[in-house]
Amino acid sequence: MASPMSIGLRASITLRTRAAVVLFCVVAATLPCRAQEADFYRGKQVTLVVSTEPGTVYDAYARLLAQFMPAHIPGHPIIVAQNMPGGGGLRAANYVNNIAARDGTVFAGTHNAVLTMSLIAPDLAKFDERKFSWIGSVTKDPYVAVVGKDVPIATLEEAKTKSVSMGGPSAGSLGVDLPVVVNALFGTKFRIVAGYKDPVEVRLAMQRGEVDGTFSVSWSELKQSNLVRDGVFRVIAQHGLTRSAEIGDAPMLMEQARTAEDKAALLFMLGRQEAARPYFAPPEVPRERLAILRAAFMETVRDPAFVKLASDARLAVDGPMEGAALAEFDDKLMSTPASVTDRLQSILAQSR
Repeated sequence: MASPMSIGLRASITLRTRAAVVLFCVVAATLPCRAQEADFYRGKQVTLVVSTEPGTVYDAYARLLAQFMPAHIPGHPIIVAQNMPGGGGLRAANYVNNIAARDGTVFAGTHNAVLTMSLIAPDLAKFDERKFSWIGSVTKDPYVAVVGKDVPIATLEEAKTKSVSMGGPSAGSLGVDLPVVVNALFGTKFRIVAGYKDPVEVRLAMQRGEVDGTFSVSWSELKQSNLVRDGVFRVIAQHGLTRSAEIGDAPMLMEQARTAEDKAALLFMLGRQEAARPYFAPPEVPRERLAILRAAFMETVRDPAFVKLASDARLAVDGPMEGAALAEFDDKLMSTPASVTDRLQSILAQSR
């Protein structure tokens, strides 16, 4: 007759054996799935939707990503950039949310206004940013307000007494919404001329004399064009949360705020520049494929060859943000107190 000790030992061994068999079965069952996900992109064409016309900074970043990112994706698909300008990123974001395939074969690079657009333009944004499959942001990029050299103001302070026209895309874009907010907070007299497709069209309108300036253009874009360096445009304000040594002595908008309420409103409007070049896929992209896109994106923006070409084109790759961090960042922006967003909606509604 077996002793109680030997019976207990055999039971213990049997339990461990069963556990090992179960674990083996689980792992074996998942291996084909993982292999399938890793091979999903082989032979595929991936569409990268760009929220501007060709020739803009947004387009330049997207085409660099389309060139380098396939090497970092298992299966090495072809990535094709598709320009979809309109509404400061609104058209591209609406397309990605409502029409694009949700299998990981479509993603987009848009204006950073998309990060919070549903809060300040809920009638235009047909999406919930928190449901996007955030892939990452290439860089931080301070934005500035500029006017032409012959415009009768040279400072933000002078804009409180003289009216000048500022061009921009459409309601919901920073180029239109921000000067409206600045007028309400600080008493400036900017006149908004909306309807331009993208920053390049606004810049050409300035050079033709159709508008006096624009309130929201990226510093990268201006460095590419040399228009500030050559004295064609003058910077009258910078929007970043920290001062940029490159931009010079132009006042920061945050420094103009005198009340906690004004600072909160500006922080919401300007905080998006921490993720100046965001990329995202539609909601509900399979988790494994989103992980592949996120990893490939970060490997790409850290690729020395990518960074060199970006630098040669005067495109910043400063402080890229991973997809999970970008999703968390957007959640934080979208959690802004209703008192702040309601105030901004009220201000912006008066101009629409």
